[in-house]
Amino acid sequence: MYVDLLGIKSIDALCRRILRAIVILEQKTGWLEKIVKSLAYLRPSISVDPFTSLPTVSFDASVKLQANSIPEVLTLIESLGKKRKPVVVFDEFQDILNFEDSYEALALLRSKIQFQSTIPYIFVGSIRHKMDAIFTHHESPFFKSAIPMTVDPLPYEEFSQFLSKKFTKGQRKIDDETLEHVFEMANNISGDIQQLCEALWEVTSEKEAIGMDKLKSALELIFSREQKSYENYISLLTDIQHKCLMAIAMEGGKKVFSVAFMKSAGFNNPSTVKRSITRLIKLNILFEREGEYRFTNPFFRAWLPHKG
Repeated sequence: MYVDLLGIKSIDALCRRILRAIVILEQKTGWLEKIVKSLAYLRPSISVDPFTSLPTVSFDASVKLQANSIPEVLTLIESLGKKRKPVVVFDEFQDILNFEDSYEALALLRSKIQFQSTIPYIFVGSIRHKMDAIFTHHESPFFKSAIPMTVDPLPYEEFSQFLSKKFTKGQRKIDDETLEHVFEMANNISGDIQQLCEALWEVTSEKEAIGMDKLKSALELIFSREQKSYENYISLLTDIQHKCLMAIAMEGGKKVFSVAFMKSAGFNNPSTVKRSITRLIKLNILFEREGEYRFTNPFFRAWLPHKG
């Protein structure tokens, strides 16, 4: 049972996302009618999207689900376990932290889930520091409640061979130096590697050899596609935060409290750097890993010096 929590803003939305996933999961079973009857107060409506042919579920928007609805919703999941062996996946789970009563929501989820010992729950998140706050901070209701599994980058040897074969299939040949640079520029993040390779594909033609000289054109294509989002990032920053971000883009994020870094950024006080970085992490522009502050989007990092 897949529950996408991306962009969730309230407990009401949380409950509706879970209920929608339950109804979609059960649409082809004899239990659907029973579940729909139990949700009669929400007046559920099930239809098929004419474009995707996928089922869609809607509920009466005038009824607001409160915190006490969370245990009731999870009881429905528990009922599924009596006739099958469901696996429940919460995707972008860290977005629960987006609403004010997130602590209460997490506490109620944990209080119910911990007794559903026969149902595996998988919590997936793309923002590591927020997931860490949920599962490793001692004040969180979910502290030490799950086994952490980090998805590491794909091995270079395997992934580079896969990509080379794809270029060859399209009658293009990419040299090893360029491919290594693609991995380095994208911080070994598979999605960003594929994005840069797609841009290289778009700026080249069949039977063309792809070398380092094509990277500039590929990056400019990405910049043109994403410039509006980059400009939006900049609009959220103060002048001091912008200077700090520029310095990290130019100097790297390993020694951000060193004299050399602060001189590059034009700062005199390490606390100024600390406050700026805290804000940049909160905006999901930067993240911290192994003592280094990195850009969530490596192409945004490349765009900053490009635009000056």
